[in-house]
Amino acid sequence: MFFERFPGSGYVCAHRGARSIAPENTMSALQAAVDAKADFWELDVQKTADGALVVFHDDFLNRTTDIHTHTQFLDRQPWPVSHFTIEELRQLNAGSWFLAGDPHGTITRGEIAPEILPQMGEEGIPTLDAVLECSRKNAFPINIEIKDQIASPGDVSIVRDVYDAMQRTKTRDMVLISSFNHEYLRIMHRIDPDVPLAALVEEKHPDDLLSYLQSLGACGYHPDQAIIDTEFVQTLAGQGIKVSPYTVNDMDWACALLEAGCFSVITDFPQTLRRRLTAHSM
Repeated sequence: MFFERFPGSGYVCAHRGARSIAPENTMSALQAAVDAKADFWELDVQKTADGALVVFHDDFLNRTTDIHTHTQFLDRQPWPVSHFTIEELRQLNAGSWFLAGDPHGTITRGEIAPEILPQMGEEGIPTLDAVLECSRKNAFPINIEIKDQIASPGDVSIVRDVYDAMQRTKTRDMVLISSFNHEYLRIMHRIDPDVPLAALVEEKHPDDLLSYLQSLGACGYHPDQAIIDTEFVQTLAGQGIKVSPYTVNDMDWACALLEAGCFSVITDFPQTLRRRLTAHSM
């Protein structure tokens, strides 16, 4: 299973793929994370109107697709992902926004090879099956974040569907499941108690944290970096909890957290953190 691949701590997780050097949650981001020598990558999954599983972070399509250019969809604003079918989503471009906006300044700084930019600009929204297949072929483990589908038709079925996709693509032993919706973790634990789980948390920690994680069947804890310090990490790591804070883009802070005992840090800059860790070990 997932954690058996990682016997220690101090690992690099590529947030939504290497999203500082490729359009997030796309095949290009997956490949960029592999090339950056991240240890594993994190992706987001949610359901379409017709029940397909797609890799996409936001609730709405406007930030990371070109949906505003598709006149047939203009009357469906604000364009919730869950209101579109998979065939409709396949009409959208999910890479051109990255090239146009250069959100992390990496294109301007020359950190991305010019010859791969055209391919990035043509990226679409991938299905979960497609990225799991690709991850398996690359022997690249995955942290699947199940997005909260509350108030959408996918709410009652997404956990089982994600599990079925893992089984179908033979990636069950490569996957860590996380979610802000902790009921999803409970459901996954009932489906298969051996699938490793991690609770995502922001703003504040649950009361009696260790007992709470045990009640979920979770051995991983993914808190917002803003609500932890190194002493907190040391305490939880000493209790056997695998702590992976998000989204850690300050490399000094990332290294301090890893030295304190974090299982991993989730970062937009896996390429930078890997270089830093490699230089430090020499």
